[in-house]
Amino acid sequence: MRKTTWMRGAAALVLALSGALGAARAQGLAEADARFLQAAAGSGTFEVEAAELARQRAESSKVKAYAAKVREQHRAMNGDLKALALRKQVTLPDQPGAPDRRTLEELRNRTGADFDLVYVEKAAVDAHVMANRLYETAARQSEDPEVRDFAVRSLPGVAEHLAMGRALQRDAPAPAGADRIQPPVKGEAPAVSPASREAPASIAPAAK
Repeated sequence: MRKTTWMRGAAALVLALSGALGAARAQGLAEADARFLQAAAGSGTFEVEAAELARQRAESSKVKAYAAKVREQHRAMNGDLKALALRKQVTLPDQPGAPDRRTLEELRNRTGADFDLVYVEKAAVDAHVMANRLYETAARQSEDPEVRDFAVRSLPGVAEHLAMGRALQRDAPAPAGADRIQPPVKGEAPAVSPASREAPASIAPAAK
């Protein structure tokens, strides 16, 4: 009787262990999905750190407002991402990738309008171009339903940040003298803008 009871207990334990191992295996992700989570984590950490630097060093109120929104939204995304990675047993990096770390170092050495120029170009636009591609790919191709759902839910926010960054870039004042026609050298004819009616055919805009 005792032997039969022991055997039944052993069998139940084996079944329980088998089920646990099967559940653990079910958490295993395709390599591409795991890499997406890790890349998204690095990207999100970079955006939060760059936005925090913008809070301290930016001159433009528009850049500060943009950075505040990015910081808040990426913090929320990073929290969701960490919870998802924990469930999927994926170890996330604790810092941005090497190119983004170099950008952060560059931002730490700049202030005011000089900071704004670099932040908008590299954090608001360039980094979000890469993030947008990253999330778009995962939203289409991820094999894991939870990972794909995270990418789908997060993509609109990333796309919005990119659109806002491009708007900041368009509205940024041109560097002093960038569009100014230089005075003519003594003895030469004055410079003519390509948009002017007096512009020769060689530099005038082509007729549409």
